[in-house]
Amino acid sequence: MRSFMEKFGKFLDATGVFARRLVVFIVLLFLVIGLLSSFGSSDQQPEISDGAILNLNINGFLVEELSLSEFERAFAEFSGENSTETLVSDVISAIETAKSDELVDYLLLDLDKFLGGNPTKLQIIAGSIKDFKASGKKVIAYSSYGYGTPQYYLAAHADEVHMHDYGGILIDGYRSYRTYYKSFFDKFYIDANVFKVGTFKAFVEPYFRDSMSDEAKNNIIEWITVLWSSYLDEVSAARNIDKDTLNKYIQSLDEVSDEVNGDFALAALEMGLIDTLSNQRQFRDYLYELAPSEEDNKINIIGMNSYLNTLQIEPVYQSQEENVALVIASGGIVDGSAGPGTIAADDFIKLIRDAYEDESVKALVLRVDSGGGSAYASEVIADELEKFKESGRPIVASMGGVAASGGYYISAPADQIFAEEFTITGSIGVGGFIPTFERALGQIGINEDGYSTVDITTSVAQTLTEKDKKIFQSNTDNIYQKFISKVAENRNMTLEAVDNVAQGKVWIGQKASEIGLVDQIGTLEDAISKAAELAELEDDFGVKRINRENPFEAFLGLSMANIFFKTMSFLGIEIHNSNLKLLNLFKDAANELTSYNDPRGIYMQCFCELK
Repeated sequence: MRSFMEKFGKFLDATGVFARRLVVFIVLLFLVIGLLSSFGSSDQQPEISDGAILNLNINGFLVEELSLSEFERAFAEFSGENSTETLVSDVISAIETAKSDELVDYLLLDLDKFLGGNPTKLQIIAGSIKDFKASGKKVIAYSSYGYGTPQYYLAAHADEVHMHDYGGILIDGYRSYRTYYKSFFDKFYIDANVFKVGTFKAFVEPYFRDSMSDEAKNNIIEWITVLWSSYLDEVSAARNIDKDTLNKYIQSLDEVSDEVNGDFALAALEMGLIDTLSNQRQFRDYLYELAPSEEDNKINIIGMNSYLNTLQIEPVYQSQEENVALVIASGGIVDGSAGPGTIAADDFIKLIRDAYEDESVKALVLRVDSGGGSAYASEVIADELEKFKESGRPIVASMGGVAASGGYYISAPADQIFAEEFTITGSIGVGGFIPTFERALGQIGINEDGYSTVDITTSVAQTLTEKDKKIFQSNTDNIYQKFISKVAENRNMTLEAVDNVAQGKVWIGQKASEIGLVDQIGTLEDAISKAAELAELEDDFGVKRINRENPFEAFLGLSMANIFFKTMSFLGIEIHNSNLKLLNLFKDAANELTSYNDPRGIYMQCFCELK
């Protein structure tokens, strides 16, 4: 038996080595093929002829920073997977370039693969579309499937809105929902130990309630109705239709559809939400009439990514002898290191230090798009920003769609804070959650016993005592005091004044400006200009984007799970696809759980993204 086990152990060791080498080989193989294919295609970029249509085919969600590494994106492209994210900056760059491009006459909004973005991102794109129209060029929107809330917002800003006659417009509004677990925990004898400070701090509510508290719900109603009213105002103005007519279509779709025998497309047409109903063939013929190609029966059209690659458009920001550094803080805030699309403390402070050590950098702009996360990681990042400020160089924070809780904490050290009009911010509060499983384990006959020299519970297999709970709550109270103290110190406010607008309450950008949490309402460009002004730079200053040092690090940090899913997909084994939504749900839940890595289990978190 001993001999057998030794041989079996050697076999497992050899198998493990082989598996690791095989994975490395597969990864390197795909990397090399991807590089070769990109080199090989560089000479085959499509040419743009006069009178072209730029197809703004936005894929997935609009983001400030991509959450996939360069390797993952190359892998996805090579294996034929669709991207699930599009950079806002890429969309803006394409529209602005096309506006002054004499070869481009039309902008097509192809929104069938567009999944959405928060109101601030949608407003930024809509602003560029309006600017494009001001140049005298036409914007056309089309959908084969129909328009949802974010899709129709952009489509409404087009000169013409087309839709397939089998489609429909279903605007389901803005939603902010959470899943609650109290009854689930009770059924499985799990004790949810929750610690929080802030009447409105709803982040931890799902662990000890089955429904939203009145305070949390009223706060959501307060800010979400502002966003929704703005949506109705902007869409009705863009379409030049009465706001009441738009609202009637949205809120009374059952009655509206009855009047046209359930034909949603016809209802949208009759009420002025769209201009033309046409199937795909009819719409293709229409585009061909507008922009025939030199090739027979081809449309003179180019996709957004091909357009950007073809023109080899210079980066939006160029560095000079004197620069304002731009650092993007997008995603959840976590301790340690992580991939792109996440604000990992160890990685992020390297970016700030790069800016600190760069003698050409005279000021720093922090673009924040985050609902927060780890309290400890937020403090580490804020400390590093304060060190930068001690060098005598100004910091300006520019808030994107969301800059709440930990996202606000890392913005607080800035000399000036800019927010967009509808930025979701505030949520100044702290919460922690520690589940214990003594009762659950006892149900299956597992018990823990022993002796400790200190009367403190450190095992999740033991129920927390009142003493334990007091210690955790005291620590949570202390972190909250540090939070409001940092805000008070940096915002020139008293502790009492900060506490009055804190307590975990969420604010919209304009209101946050009125109560002193932000200085000005403005765009990223406004923040950059302000940073240059504070640094007393001349007009010829540059903007230096501080990126992750080595894109290959993200490749090396690619999780084994992602390699597995992507490799199986490439081999034709569809483990991760739209038909297996339950698997995707588990994957998303696992990703969320792994982001909870604060060393003390305390979080500055705001789940205030719209759905």
